[in-house]
Amino acid sequence: MNTPRGGRPLRRSRAALRATLVSALAVLASAALVLPAGQSAWAHIEEAIPAIEPAIGPDTEIRLVGTGPGQNIQGFEPDDTTPIDPLTPYPVSDPASGYQPVSNFAGTIVTASVSDPSLTAEMYCINLRVATEGGIGYESGTWAESNVPNIGYVTYILNSYYPTTDQPSGLTANQRAAAVQAAIWYFTDNYLVSSSSTAVRAAAAAIVTAAQVAGPLEEPPAPDLTITPATASAPIGASAGPYRVAAEGAADVTISAPEGVSLFADEAATQPLANPSTVASGTDVWLRSDPGATEEPVLRARAVVTVQTGEVYLYDGETPGLADAQRLILAKTAELDATAQATAEFFAVGELTVTKSFVGAAAGQQAAGRLEVDCGEGYTFDADVVAETGEAQTFTFPGIPVGAVCTVTEPVTGETAAVVVTSDAPQDAVITDDGASIEIVNTVEFRPGSLVVKKVIDGSAAGLQGEIVLDVDCGPSLQTTVVIPAGSPAGEYAAEYPDLPAGAECTITEPEDGRSSLVLVETSGPVNALIEPGSTTEAVVTNTVEPVVPVTPAPPVPDRPSHPAAPGGNGPTGLASTGSEIPWGPAGVAVLAVIAGFAFTLREVVRRRRTAPQGR
Repeated sequence: MNTPRGGRPLRRSRAALRATLVSALAVLASAALVLPAGQSAWAHIEEAIPAIEPAIGPDTEIRLVGTGPGQNIQGFEPDDTTPIDPLTPYPVSDPASGYQPVSNFAGTIVTASVSDPSLTAEMYCINLRVATEGGIGYESGTWAESNVPNIGYVTYILNSYYPTTDQPSGLTANQRAAAVQAAIWYFTDNYLVSSSSTAVRAAAAAIVTAAQVAGPLEEPPAPDLTITPATASAPIGASAGPYRVAAEGAADVTISAPEGVSLFADEAATQPLANPSTVASGTDVWLRSDPGATEEPVLRARAVVTVQTGEVYLYDGETPGLADAQRLILAKTAELDATAQATAEFFAVGELTVTKSFVGAAAGQQAAGRLEVDCGEGYTFDADVVAETGEAQTFTFPGIPVGAVCTVTEPVTGETAAVVVTSDAPQDAVITDDGASIEIVNTVEFRPGSLVVKKVIDGSAAGLQGEIVLDVDCGPSLQTTVVIPAGSPAGEYAAEYPDLPAGAECTITEPEDGRSSLVLVETSGPVNALIEPGSTTEAVVTNTVEPVVPVTPAPPVPDRPSHPAAPGGNGPTGLASTGSEIPWGPAGVAVLAVIAGFAFTLREVVRRRRTAPQGR
């Protein structure tokens, strides 16, 4: 698998997944089947006998094929299985109690790759109490999955001693392998070599001391073969993927899938791949589950890559009747098979239908909006809502997994300065085989407006006018009167009325415009105003104030005496009349006005002279 484990992909132990618990009797019985009577079961390897038929599975990487250098040695196994403190010094003598004497094969175990048996590698055992046998399959795993203590110290030993080096010196290959295995068992099982095996015991004790001084090493990176992602999903009948397969050094990769699962090189499934197929590293692959398929959809990859010293191998769990087998650890870096797996999930889908509708007095006046749909990771959608329409709009979102909970929100409602929009989002729906539907209703109303009534007073006699009264009539929403006191100077006078309903019609009349005997007033009223949504409407009434011009009345005409008209006169009889007569037409009035003005001026001059101070 591809779950990270400290910088390396995590691999599943098939033993942990497939093996069932068995009784202690069954374990002992299986050990007895593997080994001859009187032999220890713990590290002895023999060819399989008919009682157990070793088998391998699609994820098996290596098989146990025999033993390498090593020898039988005498030693002691502790009664207490509690892991040892790795810094505990190696005893100088054989234990007197708390241990049982055992005889074991101590040395390397030879394994071979499944795809190419010529690719072999040497392993050491890292749990003394569990048996194994020829033909058993293994796959790489993590240190944590092995559940074996102190593997960091074991890995130091593997990198410093046989077969990675020719150490410890002065021994045969068999003795070196036996000493290294014995030192490993000290850290993993608290195993002690008997003093009867003089050379091996001394070498094992020295190896343990050197490892304690050096300290543990880190877990090596996993074999470099990956499938990314580790899992993918798709609707039934669609392609899951892409899965990218990659191997160390651009090696070719063999990919396969169970029966009933097809491989493709494209999402549309127009480029089928053979099952199995060999593809280049970096290839993208898609899976489709065939109708009626019963196998779990799994993509498997296999490639030969470099596996580093210290890699742990776990029983693959494929051999019938065998619940467990020894854990092994790679003694020396080698080229071996590696496998990786990725899974697919195919699910039923339905569709979500979202209807967006509008109500309210201003429906159709809203701006563009936006809906967002969240049905879980990988299933998020959005839709643009058309502006300035009161008609319902419908959106369909297909391919959503059945059982998904979809939430529809409306981050943009189309609200403007003129209209306010109230939405009943968010709303939820659960997708079924028949789909699901949601209706989002927007109530659109006009925003209220404001009225500013403005009175402008100007003219040469501004300020001499009387009281001005304005009546403001906006129907039920506003009935009011504006009073401007008498004598108000020229300028603008305003009154504002907010929160009036949009569309209201207002009329401003002026029952009192301030005119008097001294001034004349010309007004621009009455004024009509329509309240616009979300804005301010001005109604301006201008009064122009001018003085009243005095008109001097014409003097009365005296009655004429009755006498005959003079001959040649202009009397009614055509006779000339005597005496002075002034024709009182417009020109005559003008002449009188000039004379009167002159007389008034003369009187003022005389008055000023009389009142002027006397000079010295």
